[in-house]
Amino acid sequence: MHSIRTHRLAGIGTVATLAATLAIGQAGWAQGIDPMASNNGLYPDAEVYSGHFVVANLDYPDAPVDNGWVPGGGIGGRLTKATAEAYARALFEHIAPSFRKIVDNPDDWDPAAAGWYDLVWSGQGSPGADGATDPTSGREALMNTYTGQIMPAATFLPPFTPSSPVQNHAVIYYDATAAAMLGQVFGNIYAPRPDLVQFPEGSIVIKAEAVPMPDSAWPVLDGAATWKVYRPSIAQQMQPHGPLKAEVIDAHPMQLSIKIKDTVAAPETGWVFLGFVYDSSSKGETPWQRFVPLGIMWGNDPELASDPTGGDPDPTDAEINEALRETWVNPAAPAFVRNTLGWGMRLAGPMDVATRHNVLTPSGQRFTGPHHLRASSCLSCHGASEFPFTANLYPSPNQHFPHDGDPFLLYDPGSQDWQRWFQNRRGDKPMSGNIGGHALDYDMAIMFALSNFNAAIGNDTYVEEKFDVH
Repeated sequence: MHSIRTHRLAGIGTVATLAATLAIGQAGWAQGIDPMASNNGLYPDAEVYSGHFVVANLDYPDAPVDNGWVPGGGIGGRLTKATAEAYARALFEHIAPSFRKIVDNPDDWDPAAAGWYDLVWSGQGSPGADGATDPTSGREALMNTYTGQIMPAATFLPPFTPSSPVQNHAVIYYDATAAAMLGQVFGNIYAPRPDLVQFPEGSIVIKAEAVPMPDSAWPVLDGAATWKVYRPSIAQQMQPHGPLKAEVIDAHPMQLSIKIKDTVAAPETGWVFLGFVYDSSSKGETPWQRFVPLGIMWGNDPELASDPTGGDPDPTDAEINEALRETWVNPAAPAFVRNTLGWGMRLAGPMDVATRHNVLTPSGQRFTGPHHLRASSCLSCHGASEFPFTANLYPSPNQHFPHDGDPFLLYDPGSQDWQRWFQNRRGDKPMSGNIGGHALDYDMAIMFALSNFNAAIGNDTYVEEKFDVH
């Protein structure tokens, strides 16, 4: 960890100078990537914005910090559908003292003061078509969010269809238990160790996601909190021509995606994934208190991996799939979240892009218009995290990530190839086990941070295409 602190204290100029001296860098921009950048370097003018700027916390602890989580969540060992709700509510209460401010008082949010950490090699923006910084890339300066892709309004079925497309702006934070491992992996910032990516027991990672549209356009956001982010608007991004320009826009937190390393609760995978969603009908006094459990997932139900419906007799139906044994969906969650659950109604949040439109398969099937394909889940997606990156995060024969609505080649649901994504593996077992690579313990953000490192040194073999956060 000492070398990261040294670079941090040395200042941006020193880090940039070191990067520029790397002889193997290919492009001028790549040579100048700052691994310790807090954001993409784009700031609004003072007359436009005079509010709060969040600074990334990259000062990782030297050793894991006991966060007080009891393995198994105090619910009696291995998770079941009967104990899932209690586990979810226990974890929500566990993170509330340190994390709720990001929702209820975002103007006062300070990750360092709250004990949450960002990821190195993830802040700086990349160049756009005009050579200037792409304002959708890196972390923006106001809330330190990453930008998600634009989803068609039809992703959300009636009567919950918004009046315009939807996009998410997300922050990703590691608690002190998890961050100690980041310090080991990136102890030498220019020689990261993917072989050391194994989170300590009890590690917690949170992704909080906000939507930049008013509740008049999507009533499910009624009464939600407000973040200020510095990004191009959805309308601007959908224009076919012209450079993008960042604007100060309002975004409303509506999803919390949480994962916790808990081998007692989830012995097959080692991880429990949880989703919480904003419920505008809740009687909670604050926006944080109006978040309710969406569901919880601790395995991929591999025994149903060969079933094209995932055990769901009607995959277009928005009912809960009772055949699943390793996913629990809250029957009291807002009804609109069922529209975007994953394959066979496995857990996926409304911002997770688990349902895909305009899908093609090798057998000639096509899913278009309202006939979307539930193609993913929390665990199936994160289970593809590995280095080097060889498998798509979706069940696809290629590594391309088209925006939803563009043609996307996926394997036939339930086929032998498809089933690879819906197995239960521990986090030290890479999905592509035949390449001699390293599993990244279900963490996609680290996978893309390693990609940014390789871009900095000109190692194109290990660089993935840009992937919008979701």
